[in-house]
Amino acid sequence: MTALVLVLAPLLSSVSYAQQVDRGFSRTDTVNASAGLPGRVPPRVDTSNPDTLRQLEEVVVTAAPFELGSTRAPLSLSVRQRPNVERLTAPGTSLDDLGRGVPGVWISDRGNPSTGERLLVRGLGWRAAFGVRGSHVLLDGVPLTLADGQSQLNVVDPALIRRVEVLRGPASTFWGSGSGGVVALSTDTTTDDPAGDGPPGPWLQARITAGAFGLAKAEAAVRPSLQRGRLAIWGSAMTQEGYRTHAATDALRLGVSSQVPIGDSGSLGIVALGAYVPRAQSPGGLTAEQAEADPRQTRAASIEQDAGKSLTQTQLALTYRGPMGTTSQFSATAWGGARELDNPIVPRYIQLDRISGGLRMVAEGEQFGTLPFVWGLGVEAEAQRDDRLEISNDGGEPGLDVLTDQIETVASGAVFGRLRVSLGQHAGGTWFATGALRADLIAYRAEPTTSDTADDAERQRTDGAISPSFGLTWASPGGTTLYANAAGAFDAPTTTELGNRSDGRPGLNPSLSPERTWGGEFGARRAWSSGLGVVSLDAALFAARVTGLLLPREIDDVTFFENGGDARFAGVEIGVRGARVRMGPGVLDGAIAFTHVNAVFLDRVDDAIPEGTRIPGMPPALATWTLTWSAAATSVFRGRLAIGLSGEAASAYDATAGGSDRAEGYGVAHVRLALVDVALGRTVRATPFVSVRNVTNAQYAGSVVVNAFGGRFLEPAPERHLIAGISVALD
Repeated sequence: MTALVLVLAPLLSSVSYAQQVDRGFSRTDTVNASAGLPGRVPPRVDTSNPDTLRQLEEVVVTAAPFELGSTRAPLSLSVRQRPNVERLTAPGTSLDDLGRGVPGVWISDRGNPSTGERLLVRGLGWRAAFGVRGSHVLLDGVPLTLADGQSQLNVVDPALIRRVEVLRGPASTFWGSGSGGVVALSTDTTTDDPAGDGPPGPWLQARITAGAFGLAKAEAAVRPSLQRGRLAIWGSAMTQEGYRTHAATDALRLGVSSQVPIGDSGSLGIVALGAYVPRAQSPGGLTAEQAEADPRQTRAASIEQDAGKSLTQTQLALTYRGPMGTTSQFSATAWGGARELDNPIVPRYIQLDRISGGLRMVAEGEQFGTLPFVWGLGVEAEAQRDDRLEISNDGGEPGLDVLTDQIETVASGAVFGRLRVSLGQHAGGTWFATGALRADLIAYRAEPTTSDTADDAERQRTDGAISPSFGLTWASPGGTTLYANAAGAFDAPTTTELGNRSDGRPGLNPSLSPERTWGGEFGARRAWSSGLGVVSLDAALFAARVTGLLLPREIDDVTFFENGGDARFAGVEIGVRGARVRMGPGVLDGAIAFTHVNAVFLDRVDDAIPEGTRIPGMPPALATWTLTWSAAATSVFRGRLAIGLSGEAASAYDATAGGSDRAEGYGVAHVRLALVDVALGRTVRATPFVSVRNVTNAQYAGSVVVNAFGGRFLEPAPERHLIAGISVALD
């Protein structure tokens, strides 16, 4: 039985290395020994020596404005630190690898570079026709989610992501609208060595990758050693023709991250991100019959009208963090961004110029006056301005017929806070109660050039919500955490959802209202360690009721939205993770997660969608996994053999509300083989690798277009193919 646990556990995902009750800021405000910086970073876990893994400590999650410790947080939260070998040998061309092994999360690759991946947390986000809806996304602390709730991930290069944090369930008490979940991605090397007292790692790491369907990609990251502070500069360039006809993409991404000390214990962080995508073609969806006949084909209209996009996107964020007295700390983050987009689609040509930005200030402490309460207070303001022009598509060029020409602005403001108190010890553990509350107000305005055709109700609107949460946690000294919580969230329509109107009028759709979600969950976390490695468990039961569900419909290739009544999302999540588990002449790192979501309409929407109909766009049952086995070092080039296995299995699911179109269930696996850290000299190491994707040559839908016009809902995934590359590190 013990052997079985050690074999299976590394396949599974968890959230916590916790082995003791968190002691507040006294742990997380220590000075980074190598950089001289205070850090909101988790304590060190020395995975290089399995015999020391008994000394596990608190994992601090930074996917929220407030610090969340894994032992006391009454929330479903996951942290997956990607093993170095996985990052070096995974192709890094899509975000779907990042979600594998994380319970409740499904990132599906559309194979459509124009629309990007679909990201779902507990099924929320199913409605997105492009980009991400329903979840808040951050990269290196920079919000990628705008004031109106839509997220664009073009600046994210999956090959450079080292850490993935996920808050599952309603999180509007932290991030406001569009926060049915939170996904925080990090490229920071300090997450590899949280205490900052380990090896600094290579100052230069570069990689080239090539493979099927015209793939060529280069990445590089420079992290010079500084006397004070940290600096990282990274970039990547990729070109690919794509599996399907008219699915090519060219992309250039750049990033700079820096942190410098201010005074004795303060710090200033700077993050700059940029993406230039001159070509991202859109093959569109296929009917089931078309996909079966030739999954690589593309709709003729997509080629004739050159469907796709080109864009430039930049973002900049500044964060100050420092003490505020002896028991409190203060942080402030200001961010801004710009996006220029040319987006020919069938049958329109969209041109968009966007500027956006925001400011968030947070104070938190572990004592409220003379009372030993952990508290936090924050304020936030965001704004965006979209200059939108939609005209006819004349063979992939801007036409003469103006369909929409308007300035759309969104301004939001929020105040939020939380309070946690210890309720004392009982049954061998400590009880904590946590309450949080956030008030949001979002104001929209549209200024059509033909202003006489839009009345006041169509020009401006204001939405708002109060989002509370309350949770109880029981944490034992041995590392077990049990929790329960109830929370509210809201998801306001985006400017695109408000602006696309079935009646063709300018302005904003006055009949489209925000979604409201009320949910609850029970869960448990636990970590075990021994000389054989670390195994950790994460399990949760959840249920949520959504009112005013935002339902997409396609009419003549244009997606419109309406409120589809009430819906229920309920399910179970189980994940187990293994870190540095000894197996034969090497160690195994891995994660596996299983999620089951039962999502149904509670109201009759129309004749095609009666009460009890399943919500489309998500599989009821989903399993994802990622495994990496690394051999011990040998005398052969001083390199180490590494084998990786990842994939997912999903049940059949509806692609159309009402079930007239359906994606079949599938299972897909990918294999990686590498020789890690081959010594080419005293300071140069190389890691050549090869990856076989879809080893069983399964035919399946990588993603679907929900409620697609003409039954063109299938986006076929690639057949079996090969990707190879080499990574070089200079110490």
